[in-house]
Amino acid sequence: MKSIEDRANLQPNETIENLGEDYYIIQGKDEFRFGTDAVKLADFASVKPGDKVMDLCTGTGIVPLLLHRKAKQASYCGLEIQPQMADIAKRSVKLNDLTDDIEIIEGDLKEVRSHFTAESFHVVTCNPPYMKYETGKQNAREQVSIARHEICCSMEDCVMAASFLLRSGGKFYMVHRPERLADIMTVMRREKVEPKRLELFAKASGSTPRLMVIEGQKNRKSGLIVSLYTGENA
Repeated sequence: MKSIEDRANLQPNETIENLGEDYYIIQGKDEFRFGTDAVKLADFASVKPGDKVMDLCTGTGIVPLLLHRKAKQASYCGLEIQPQMADIAKRSVKLNDLTDDIEIIEGDLKEVRSHFTAESFHVVTCNPPYMKYETGKQNAREQVSIARHEICCSMEDCVMAASFLLRSGGKFYMVHRPERLADIMTVMRREKVEPKRLELFAKASGSTPRLMVIEGQKNRKSGLIVSLYTGENA
């Protein structure tokens, strides 16, 4: 019987991470690796049986894997522009024997209209690059820099793609930095994705939140619920 390493077809400088409950993901040692933001996004998102779920900027496919772990009776698709990341995501899906449930597509979310039908998904999730292209120190490795900076897509591109993909009443979930909140909500409303739920995370009471997750619903009335979480795990 093949070992899990052999079944993963690991490449040099790749490792396998155990996600728990017999779920595994392949990661490159020198590539962009998932963090708590992906975990918080998957925890925050609500997926029902029968839902069709799209994960934009899927990277190595961490969010579809985590979502499948808690909602197995749904179908998932991950869209990733970087060939190396998409290849890892596809191999991770195969490693978990989930090719019938999770599809990974290599493509540009800015061209989503050429890949998918409008209003064909119930849920869209996104863990986008946080930093504007001109800001912050860029990593020397192109794959990491693309994952962190708005080189291949912007926050606006992500929201526009989500709005196109979502059916009326469908839900959009995104993790981002709180300093971009005003821009995010402005774009969401412009694209008819109404902000409905917001969670902020801070290390301690009174400190500035460092991370946020937001839910928007397509073609819905206003009404926003805001929660703040503090502590070492926030």
